[in-house]
Parts: sequence; C-alpha cells; structure tokens
Amino acid sequence: LLIIAFFTGNAFAQDTIVKWTFPSTSADSIVDGGLSINSSRFISCQYGTYGAPSYTGIPSDYTTNGSLGSPDKCAKTTRWNNAVDSMYYMVKFKTTGYSGLKLYSKQQSGGTNPGPRDFKVQYKLSGSTTWIDIPGGTIICANDWTTGVLNGIDLPIACENQTSNVSVRWLITSDLDINGNALLSTGISKLDDIIVTGNVISGIETNNENNLISIYPNPSQGSFSIDNNGGISKINIYNIVGKCIYSNENANTTRLYFNGFTSGIYMVQIISEDNLVNTYKVIVE
Repeated sequence: LLIIAFFTGNAFAQDTIVKWTFPSTSADSIVDGGLSINSSRFISCQYGTYGAPSYTGIPSDYTTNGSLGSPDKCAKTTRWNNAVDSMYYMVKFKTTGYSGLKLYSKQQSGGTNPGPRDFKVQYKLSGSTTWIDIPGGTIICANDWTTGVLNGIDLPIACENQTSNVSVRWLITSDLDINGNALLSTGISKLDDIIVTGNVISGIETNNENNLISIYPNPSQGSFSIDNNGGISKINIYNIVGKCIYSNENANTTRLYFNGFTSGIYMVQIISEDNLVNTYKVIVE
C-alpha cells in the first residue's frame, strides 16, 4: 500500500517553474526557485501603467513574518487606498517547454491596520497591452493566511510554452478594507508563497528545425496556413483567454488554410500521430 501511495502521489507531481516564498535567509524581491530561465525574475508592486505620467513603483517591505510564521517572511505594502483597478503586485516568468500550468499564492490584509479586501488575478503576454482575468482568480482577503488563497488555479493555455515573459498581477478591485470600511492609506497588504508549476511538454518543438511543421505567415493579417510534412493527427487552436476555437481530429492533410481571424494572439496545439504535443504562438495583427 505504501508503494502504491508513493507512485500515486508522484504521478501527478509538477515541476516548479518559478516561486517566491521569501525565506528569512533571502527575503527580498528576487525569485526563490524554479527554472534557470527565471533565475533573474522579481516581484514588484506598482500603480498605473508603466511609462504613463501617473505610474509609480510602490516600495515593499520584506521584514514581516509570512504564512509560516517566524522566521518566514513575505512582501508587505501599504498605500492601497484610492487605487481600485490601478495598483497591483506583479511577477513575470517564462514557461518554455511547459503546459498544464497552475498558480498558487497566499494573501493577508490586516493586523492593526486593516488592509484591502478584494483582489483579482490577471495575466498578460509579451507584446500585448491587454490584461485578461484568470478564471477562478477572485480573491477575498482577511486577517489570516487561509482566506485569500489561490490553491493551484489553472493558468490559461495561452500562457503555456512561452519563450517570452508571461506577466501575472494581483489587482485591487475595491476601496474597502477587510472590515467593509473605507480603505486607509495605512492599510496593510501581505503576499506570500507565489508558486507556478507545470508539466514538461513531451516532444516540444520551439524552432521547427526538423521542418515537419510550418506555420506562415506569422505574424499575419488574419489568414495563415499550416503545412504538414509528417504525421499530424490533431490540431487545436486556442484564443488568448484559453477557449478552443478550432479543433480537427483528422488533420493529416498536407496543408490547412485558416482565414477570418481577428487581431490577437493564438496558440496552435499540434498533436502528432505518436502523441507528441507541440505548441506554437500565432500573432494576427
């Protein structure tokens, strides 16, 4: 039974792509683990849009105890009043070679200075200015580390296998504190245990060097073709919010032509006859 339990528990284990856990030995903005491609990533707190006149970076404190208590630490900030839909925590990371992404985090608002109650989590891909709500990413905080928790919510498929940065932010959505009163500038927000996990994509191709698959033109003006030079069994196309807008289980023809796509970013998932999965990003301008 122990052997069965061991293998069952590990069958669903995922790799850590990036994490911020703020251990007391390195409690700062810099990432605390994950893939080597994310070794220089950091967390920030911001108000407004970068480059806009109203933009400002919000300083974070890393000396306060975190979700595990002393000596574990967290990111702590104030100045959340009058900042609805404008102030947020943000992290960036790459997901090259990974799918099935999940997001974890813990938030606390309170202590002697009741902090912001309502947040939501959004994502944005490199090259896009549009933030997209992540399903299941609504957060209600309290003066504890158990209420405002994201416990492995799914990141949309558009975030998978990204060689450029995926941005994720925790955005304040109301001007109320955890007691339902007007939020003050002294209200404290804390964030801890940010972890993104995923599964290695078997047989991933990122550069098409084997010339089995060609997608062109990319970027396009709304029409593109997929040339199959060997062994496609299925094609799925997803929009930026992760909705499958096209699926073909008999895609073994030499060329498939697509038109009428509106501007945006699409993920083309190609499954070979031997069940290898390849994911490509297509941009329609």
